[in-house]
Formats: sequence, C-alpha cells, structure tokens
Amino acid sequence: MSPFLYSLIFKLGFLAVFISSVLVIVNAVLSAKEMGGTLGQGLKKIAAGTIVDTILIFTYFLLERGSKGVLNDEQVKLFFLVIGIFGSVLLILGYIQVYRVTKKLKLFTV
Repeated sequence: MSPFLYSLIFKLGFLAVFISSVLVIVNAVLSAKEMGGTLGQGLKKIAAGTIVDTILIFTYFLLERGSKGVLNDEQVKLFFLVIGIFGSVLLILGYIQVYRVTKKLKLFTV
C-alpha cells in the first residue's frame, strides 16, 4: 500500500470517527435534556463517555502528527490507559442504565 493511499485512508477514517462522535454527543445531550430521571442519566453517561473517547482519539491523532506536549512516554501511556478505562466505564454504565429502563418498560419483549 502506498503512503499516499494509507494517509488518505487514515484521514477518511479519522473524519468518519469524528463525525459519528459529534453526532452521538449532540444526540445524547439533546435527548438527555428532554428526558429526566433514570433514562436521562444513562444518556448523560453515554454522552460523557463519548466525549472522553473523542478526546482520546484527538490526543492520539495529535501524537501521531508529531506533537510532543509536556508528558513523557510513560505518562502518555498512563494517560491513555486511565482515560480509556474511564471512557469505557462511563459508556458501559450508561448502556446498562438505559437497558434497565427498557427492561423495566418492557420495550423489547417479544
């Protein structure tokens, strides 16, 4: 694969992740404003987890482009580990909370 094609695929992939992340964030924030209670809290957790993961992706992109920053290699590894786990936990907790609400309301029963 040529470097130009790889760069183009990387940029298109990054753009797809960015657009879908922004849409999820906007949708979750607007839905959470409209809904109160447990479902709104679950959607807020999902929005927060998506924001954290988007920040993680942007950080990765900046590091790949050559931006050094103030962190050394070990601190960057720890940053990615902690932020990745934090974002994943928020997403999981949000989805579990939404699932419990749908189960309680019997939305997906056959």
